[in-house]
Amino acid sequence: MAEYFYGITDKGKRRGKNEDTFFAREIPGTQLLVAGVIDGVGGYQGGDIAAEIARTVIVEKLESISEENVIESLCKAIIAANVKINEAKKEEPGNDQMACVLTCVVVDKKDNICSFAHVGDTRIYLLRDHSLVKLSNDHSVVGFLEDSGRLSEEEAMLHPRRNEINKALGFEENIALAEDFIETGESPFLPADQLLLCSDGLTDMISSARIMQVLIVENDIAGKAQALVDAANEAGGNDNITVVLVQNNNWPKQKEAPVAIERKKAETEAPVVTNEVLPQTGLAQAKKKNRRMMAFIVIILIGLGAISLTVAFQNNKKEITPGSVILSIEKKPNEWLTQLRVHLSDSSKLYSLPTDNDVIPLDAPLTIAKDSFYLSGNGAVFVADSLYKGPAIIIDVAAKNIVIDSVVFQNFDVGFVIQKNNITFRHVRFINCRVPVQYKVAFKDSVVSGQFKDSLFFTPTKSR
Repeated sequence: MAEYFYGITDKGKRRGKNEDTFFAREIPGTQLLVAGVIDGVGGYQGGDIAAEIARTVIVEKLESISEENVIESLCKAIIAANVKINEAKKEEPGNDQMACVLTCVVVDKKDNICSFAHVGDTRIYLLRDHSLVKLSNDHSVVGFLEDSGRLSEEEAMLHPRRNEINKALGFEENIALAEDFIETGESPFLPADQLLLCSDGLTDMISSARIMQVLIVENDIAGKAQALVDAANEAGGNDNITVVLVQNNNWPKQKEAPVAIERKKAETEAPVVTNEVLPQTGLAQAKKKNRRMMAFIVIILIGLGAISLTVAFQNNKKEITPGSVILSIEKKPNEWLTQLRVHLSDSSKLYSLPTDNDVIPLDAPLTIAKDSFYLSGNGAVFVADSLYKGPAIIIDVAAKNIVIDSVVFQNFDVGFVIQKNNITFRHVRFINCRVPVQYKVAFKDSVVSGQFKDSLFFTPTKSR
C-alpha cells in the first residue's frame, strides 16, 4: 500500500474465524482513493461470505466511480452488494440469515474532501489538530443512546445490548426504497488530517481517547494501525478487529520566494529629459498658482468647520421634550458574524472563526441546514443581545452531520434547537443559558402528549 493509507485485519483472541474484511486502493486515472471496512454479522452462519460478497461487488463498482457524484456512486455500489447477498442467501439455505455491516469512504486528494456511506455499527473517525470526531452514527439501540447523550462511551462499551444492530446488508431485499437506509456524508479532509475506518472489534475494546493517543504519536500509519489492533487485543480481543487508516499528505507546493525590488523615492527619480526648456518665468507662475489654490481650499475647510460647530451648538441648546425623537447610533455589524452567515448559506463544509475574535453578539438565530458542517470557534463567545430571547443556533432537520468545536454560548434563553441527533459538541460551554439544548419533536398530522419510553421509538433488531 502507499505511504498515506494502510489496512489491517485480525481475528482477535476469542473468535474462531475472521468475518471482517477491508479494501483500500487508488482508482487509476483519477485523484480518488476508495477504502472500506466490512464486518460480517456474527451469530449467523455465513457472515464472512456476506462480507466477502460485499467487498467484491463494491470494489468492482467503484473502479468506474463518477468523480462528479461520488456519494451516488457509493450508494449504488452498496445497493448492488445488498442485491448480491440476498441472491446468495436464496442459493444456499444454510446461509439464509447471513448479513454484514460496512463503512466506505472516497477521498478526493485534489480537492481535500472525503465522502462516506455507512450501514451498521462499523465507524469512521476524523482526526484533526488532536481532536477526534466520529463522523458516522451507529445503527443500533445502544449507539442511539450513546449518540444522543443518554449513555456515556464507557457505559455503551459495557452495555449488554451493544451488539444488537438495526441495519445491515442482507436484512432487507430492496434497501433502495428507504432513502435513509444508507447514511451518507461529506467532510473536509485537510493536510495532516487522518481518517480511521474500523469495525466494532476495535471500538468495543478501547475508548476514543485511547484511539487518539495512538493516532497522534509520531509513527507511520502502518505502525499506528498495528498499535490499534494490539491495544484491542490487550483489552481482551473479544471480536475480529479491522482498521484502515488514511492520512492527507497533500501539502501545498512551496512557492518560490518573491524577488525583492527596491522602490525608488519620487524625489530621487531622474527627471525626464525633453528637447524643450521651460522658461523660468513660467515655472514661477505655476508655483504661484498652486499656492493660491491651496489657500482657497484651506479657507473652504475652515468655513465648513465653523458651520458644523454652529449647528452642533444650536442642537445642544434645544431642550429635549417628551415624545421627541432621540437620534440613535447604528450598530456596526460584527465582521466575523457576517462572514459566518455567508458560509452557512454557501456550499462550504468547514469554517473556522479567527483566533483573535473574542465576542460575537447575536440578535437573531443562526440556522444550519447543511448536510455536513464543521464550525471551529477557536474559543469565540456568542453572547445574546440584551433584548434577544431566542436561540443561538437552530439545526435544521435536513442536517446530517454538524460538529461545533471550541465555542462558548452565553446569556441565551435557549442555546441550540435541534430536531434529531445530528450534532456533535466538542469543547462547547454554556454560560447562563436556561436551556442549553432543546429537542424539537414533531409528529406529522398528530396531536400527542404524555411521556414515552425510549423503547417506543426503537425498531426491531437482530442480534449480532
